[in-house]
Amino acid sequence: MASTVRRSLLVFTLVVPGAGLSLHAGETVEKYTDRITGELRAKNPGAADLFAQANRARDQEKWAEAERLYREVRRLEPAFVHATRRLCGVVLNQGRRGEALGLCREALAAADIPENHEQLLLALLGIDGKSRPTPVELREARAHANLLLKVPDPNGPLLYPACQAAIALQDLVLLRSCVGRLEWAAPNEAPTALFAWLVAMSDRDFGAADAALERARRLGLPADQCASMKAQTDKARPLIPRLLPVAGVVLAAWGAGLLALFGLGLVLSRVALSVAQAPPAVQTGEPVGMAGSLRRAYQVVLWASCLYYYLSIPIVLVLVVIGGGGLIYAFFAIGHVPIKLVLIVAVVVLVTIWAALKSVFIRTRDENPGDRLEAGKHPRLRRVLNEVAEQVGTRPVDNVYLTPGTELAVTERGGMLKQLRGASERCLILGAGVLDGMRMGPFRAILAHEYGHFSNRDTAGGGFALAVRRSLLTMAASLAQGGAATWYNPAWLFLYGFNLIFLRISQGASRLQETMADRWAAFAYGAKAFEQGLRHVVERSIRFDAHANATLQEVVDGKTALVNLYSYRPSKAPAEHEIVEAVGGAIQAKPSPYDSHPSPSERFALVNALRTGEARPAADAEQDAWGLFEDPAGIQCWMTDRIRENVEKNHGVVIPRGA
Repeated sequence: MASTVRRSLLVFTLVVPGAGLSLHAGETVEKYTDRITGELRAKNPGAADLFAQANRARDQEKWAEAERLYREVRRLEPAFVHATRRLCGVVLNQGRRGEALGLCREALAAADIPENHEQLLLALLGIDGKSRPTPVELREARAHANLLLKVPDPNGPLLYPACQAAIALQDLVLLRSCVGRLEWAAPNEAPTALFAWLVAMSDRDFGAADAALERARRLGLPADQCASMKAQTDKARPLIPRLLPVAGVVLAAWGAGLLALFGLGLVLSRVALSVAQAPPAVQTGEPVGMAGSLRRAYQVVLWASCLYYYLSIPIVLVLVVIGGGGLIYAFFAIGHVPIKLVLIVAVVVLVTIWAALKSVFIRTRDENPGDRLEAGKHPRLRRVLNEVAEQVGTRPVDNVYLTPGTELAVTERGGMLKQLRGASERCLILGAGVLDGMRMGPFRAILAHEYGHFSNRDTAGGGFALAVRRSLLTMAASLAQGGAATWYNPAWLFLYGFNLIFLRISQGASRLQETMADRWAAFAYGAKAFEQGLRHVVERSIRFDAHANATLQEVVDGKTALVNLYSYRPSKAPAEHEIVEAVGGAIQAKPSPYDSHPSPSERFALVNALRTGEARPAADAEQDAWGLFEDPAGIQCWMTDRIRENVEKNHGVVIPRGA
């Protein structure tokens, strides 16, 4: 830094006309020169003319000519000490420091005035940039600097060499004293700002350093010197303060992104509600017109949310690491280290890092959604699956997967390329518990609803959103297991907040998809059949759960064999009024913005408002859906075995199989 100040001061001290001279307070360079020239002219007009010519040559950096003229003035007027001092300066500029020192000492011996101390100090410091002072010369320089600082009414150029001496001596106290005098004597001079910059850099007060450098720039510091010193300031500034402005911008943009996504979720939810209530433009469930535009908007926002999640993870990790590391550093800095608290902070940081990496890079296996049913062995089921697909105008499911519960849904398995080529595996997930009491008419309507998702391509291209949801849940579970799911962990707070926003957006898109799929079912098989089917699904989910809990409790307590859970009649059956009340509550329940489906009552109202008319029921509309299977009892026993295995695996309770 000192070398940069030295180079910068050379510009002012040696090149700028008049710099290096001692001026009386308030006196300009021109007036000072006129005054001493006038003093000489009163004694010797010819010598005064030569002195004026020498000054012009010096100002034009014509050092050799200036030297010749000053020597001639000295010959004519040996007692004119100003010619000797200025001759010292031009000789110094030509690199003859030893000769310059002799001339300066001669001038000081002739007249002990501040100007002569100043010029001798410049020569001692080697201000020519080509030589360095010896230790003895530095001690002498300190004496001259202290003397200049005591001048009662100094000006800037008189004090500059004193500040340079402080730099050469590496004496910060002397430099502070010199800068203090300069701020009073020459506050609007660039060298003053340069010396103030050096003091600020020594104090590591980078705000003051920036301000001093900006002041020097305004006062004439050359652009290249300003850039060099700015680079030194930035390099010396600690990493964290340097990053704080950038971090502030990033965090502000990050927070704005969260708010924007939340706002978009609110807007899209309101628009989706109005679209769902508007009469459709076509007699199908295709998302056309406003519904199509809204669906595309949901896709864009959902993808943006997914991308935002992955971009947020590095930011969250940086916050956790900096926050935890800064807290531990603060403990050591204050000299009191609470071991237990430090260990807690370290564990939270390490668990968070592991949870984030695990959620992003560790992939779970794509397991079957149930037990695969060989549909070829159930021709009536395959016929109905194909028939409903044709009615909706889409490709039928490839496989049926049975589950013990009351699920009834479709999904599409395979990579995005397979989905785009239409080569993905289309799956129907069918719970054995939902089939009891289901008639074929409502079953076809519910199946048409599920096929409507295929027709509208709701199941295609959702891998990104599923990956985000899986990553989010994996990270949350890992934090909870590691004891890092706490309010003071930024990662946990982010997961909690982002999950709410992501659910609002993704579930809002899901509610729109469900509304469009409902229309497919209503237009294909009638609103009445769809309402009956949906009521049955809601009721069976409640009845089956109550039945399964009562049955398992009884067989476990009595160590009774269980062959077929679905046909078993527990001695203490669930209270019918409680079931009826629960079913009514489920149908009338008001959905939250985070539900994936509208409430059943809302869906009933929407499909009945379509005015689809009464669809002609199929001949088998009142037949039991279990008739689609060749061996219903065998399937029920199969699914009972699955329930038994799950109970034994998860609860360690063995349920006898029986005969």
